[in-house]
Amino acid sequence: MGALRVAAVTARWMGRTLAVGALLLVGPGCLSGARNLGAATTPVGTTEVGVSVNTIAFERGRERAYLPNPELTFRKGAGDNWDWGGRLTLLGLELGTRHRLVERSPWTVSVAPSAGVGYVPITNNTTEPFNFRLGAQTLVDYRLNPRWTLTGGASLMGTFAGPLTVFQGRFNGAHLMFAPGGSLGVAYRLSPSLELRAEGGLELPFDVRDGRRQPAGYAGLTLRWGHTSRR
Repeated sequence: MGALRVAAVTARWMGRTLAVGALLLVGPGCLSGARNLGAATTPVGTTEVGVSVNTIAFERGRERAYLPNPELTFRKGAGDNWDWGGRLTLLGLELGTRHRLVERSPWTVSVAPSAGVGYVPITNNTTEPFNFRLGAQTLVDYRLNPRWTLTGGASLMGTFAGPLTVFQGRFNGAHLMFAPGGSLGVAYRLSPSLELRAEGGLELPFDVRDGRRQPAGYAGLTLRWGHTSRR
């Protein structure tokens, strides 16, 4: 009972912190989403499944609307130093791998390339509902103790955004953008197979043709559990 009470208090505290962070981060931005990853790769023979709620913002006329964006995530250990997985949201799909480069207690460093497609429900201000993203994120874990881990991330994403007419071979109105970004997360291990993670971040998109765009912020909360197959 004591452990459950601590977990509930921790979840409430993270939820409140996340809500405040979301208002600060997504206020000036457009649609985006947290990746909710740490640097530690999934062990071979283990499959991790997670449920996330991310805060997103998108343009609606001349104002911005804010919505929670639920998603399902999974990771599967593929080797001693890498795994693969993805996330499925209401608005798109992303797949990628994660490769551990350094592990020297209490530090772990990984790189996570990914590719994704999505539909962005923006209206009057721009006409780019179709998005294809390709890029990578560098992740650094610092383990405070067996339960608490801090994660910092730096990313560079390239985005092709255009109208739905791109499926007909018409690319008028399409844009190519690059977005460096950073993120900060904290994870609390409830049990050996159960983790709660909160994450927030910021991206600075730059349109190759039209120049800098407004910053895009995101925040998310993930509950992830792992299952090890018996051999």
